Amino acid sequence: MRPHYASSIANIQPPKQQQYFEGNRKGEVNELKILVKNNLSEKDDKKKREVIKKVIAYMTLGIDVSKIFPEMCMASYTNDMVQKKMIYLYLTTYAEQNKDLAFMAISTFQKDCKHSDPKIRGFALRNLCSLRFSGAIEYLMPAIKESLSDIDPYVRKTAIMGCVKVYYMQPDYLSNIEEQLYKMISDNDPLVIINAIHALNEVLAQEGGMALSKKLVDYLLGRLKEFNEWGQATILDELSKYQPKDDTEMFNIMNLLEERLKHSCSAIVLAVIKVFMNFTKNKPQIYQQVITRVKSPLVTLASISEGNFEIMYTILCHIKFIASKGYNQVFAQDYKCFYSRVDEPTYIKLIKLEILSLIACDINLGDMLNELGEYVTDVDQEISKKSIQALGAIAIRLPDLANAIVKQLSSFITLQDYITNEIIIVFKDILRKDPKHIKDCLDIIQSDSVTDQNSKITLIYILGQFGSQIPLAPYILQTFVGSAEESVELKHALLTSCIKVFFTRAPEMQEILGKLFYCIINNENEDIDLKDRAAFYYRALQNNPNELKKLWQYGIKIDKFLEEQNINQEALLFEFNSLSVIYEKNVNKFIKSFEYFNNLRNKELQDQIQESQQTTTEKQEPIQDGFDNEQTITIPNTPNLLEISNQSQPSLTIDSFVLDYRIDVEYFENMWTSLNNGASFTRQLARIDIANENSMEQLFNRYRLYNIAAGEEDNVLQMYFYGAHKCQVFFEFEINKNLNTVLLNTRSELEDQAYLAQKYVQDFLKQSNLIS
Repeated sequence: MRPHYASSIANIQPPKQQQYFEGNRKGEVNELKILVKNNLSEKDDKKKREVIKKVIAYMTLGIDVSKIFPEMCMASYTNDMVQKKMIYLYLTTYAEQNKDLAFMAISTFQKDCKHSDPKIRGFALRNLCSLRFSGAIEYLMPAIKESLSDIDPYVRKTAIMGCVKVYYMQPDYLSNIEEQLYKMISDNDPLVIINAIHALNEVLAQEGGMALSKKLVDYLLGRLKEFNEWGQATILDELSKYQPKDDTEMFNIMNLLEERLKHSCSAIVLAVIKVFMNFTKNKPQIYQQVITRVKSPLVTLASISEGNFEIMYTILCHIKFIASKGYNQVFAQDYKCFYSRVDEPTYIKLIKLEILSLIACDINLGDMLNELGEYVTDVDQEISKKSIQALGAIAIRLPDLANAIVKQLSSFITLQDYITNEIIIVFKDILRKDPKHIKDCLDIIQSDSVTDQNSKITLIYILGQFGSQIPLAPYILQTFVGSAEESVELKHALLTSCIKVFFTRAPEMQEILGKLFYCIINNENEDIDLKDRAAFYYRALQNNPNELKKLWQYGIKIDKFLEEQNINQEALLFEFNSLSVIYEKNVNKFIKSFEYFNNLRNKELQDQIQESQQTTTEKQEPIQDGFDNEQTITIPNTPNLLEISNQSQPSLTIDSFVLDYRIDVEYFENMWTSLNNGASFTRQLARIDIANENSMEQLFNRYRLYNIAAGEEDNVLQMYFYGAHKCQVFFEFEINKNLNTVLLNTRSELEDQAYLAQKYVQDFLKQSNLIS
């Protein structure tokens, strides 16, 4: 800025704005109360707003302005929406802090719920439902039920969400509300219908959400175009839970929704694909046709999402999900759509490389190898390493084409060290599956460019596994012997590889192996496990080297990696068009169930009750006068070294458990897999006469624990039980008649409850003389 501009601006005084945060003078709240009271008759809305703004400013500073509560209730008699919002903020803030003022606020909200302006009616109802103190429910339900039949859709939509709030506060007050919510689905306004669907899914969460019938499905599909994009996605997501009665109904729905595949919104396209996949999951031929049909919309969405990389990443994850389920050939001809571009972020390039490794085949491999070879020299090390991993994955998946990939990877050994390090790791997996490529890998194995710790361990493994075919294997291993800077993991691998090579090339390895034994065993600072292992091998070689040689000569050819099997099995559990596809985890592993939060709320209530009871007990304890009683000297006891408390531990009784508690098999499986291991014990079987399925089921039922599954094979009886008290508990019960043992595994959402439940079962098993 030039000097003369600065001087001219300095002479201009800024306009003085009204300050709300002035110093707190004595009696200022009383002055503010008088100001609000005098302002009630003011007709200018702008002046009224300024006064109310000052009240809110004081409240924001932490000044107690609850004295103005009656005047603020009087000020709510206005049609100005700006004043209403500020006044309602004030009323809800102090209503939750003071129950005496709360009923005055409730009266104000009830009055505005009958206002002529629908916006004010809906806003008043929303604030009325936000009051969370005990005693407010009885005032909420009449207003909610009346607003559900309001003539304005905004009020009806707000009333539906009010039902959900009441449900989470006190579900008992929502008697027969489900029928009214189902009626709201036939409302004329699309937003009201969507809110009703969400509310039913929340209220009926334990029953699996909203129930769908053919009539309801036809009705929603007929009005599908009336909804906005998110409304259509909601309806389609509900439709994916529906099971058509026959193929005719299924094809009619699919033909009706096919045009939605051309929609520009990715949420709608993915929701339609989910419906198609769920409808045809038990029909393999039709399912294959569905995958072929949805290929073009998915590839198109991934292409048109340039610039919106978050949506693009979501689409690519779903393409990867489909390809990983065995339908990779569907996208084989569109492989060029998954080539990386310069302006794309790293996470997009990485997911594209994973897709390319899945869809590679003999048709596109030539061009794809050239493209992936370019990525190896990328300036981003993460992209470079991922492209090398992709080439290795292709070589493992397509063994007939692995020779060309190995030769291409070998040509990169003259590049950067991190490239060489990653290539040696990839070569290990290729050689594990097909050892015939060892001759093509000699150049990189015998190079001195391996610098990374993991790469060194991999190199040592290859030298030990294929030492007879690598001319310089003993001398490369010798370079690692005696180095104090190497990690313990590397020394373990070095010890194993040296012994393997010793049995194939003893003259060259004798001196090297002896030096290795000396460096490890005579080093006082060496890892104790490594020293024990080295001493074991040394004594075995002294006593019977031929027996030890047999152990190292035994090998198994790897046809399929366990990691691949786990990924494929886990992929079948992922739910399409959900976060499971993004996280690559089952939904139960990152989303807690409704019962989990319900148990947390119950535990909080119980803790509050116990605290209040404890406070009451402490107040009722008499205070003794020290002068009237004899003074006694307390001699401290010997410290309890085992820290065993003399106080009685809490225990469970039969009345602690819910009678006739029931859950389904699917819920039991989800809870059992999602919970961590809790408590377990193994005891000796004392009575064989009652060790059968019927007797055990009757015994557990007597103590309110119920059977969900059972089976016996090879004299091993395995049963699963469940029960509920403060929280849900799950049991795995096993009787092994061959070993005369009884095993019990207990899992619970609360770890301490798992131990209490285990003690409870152990006690009644002892009473029945089943265990000793």
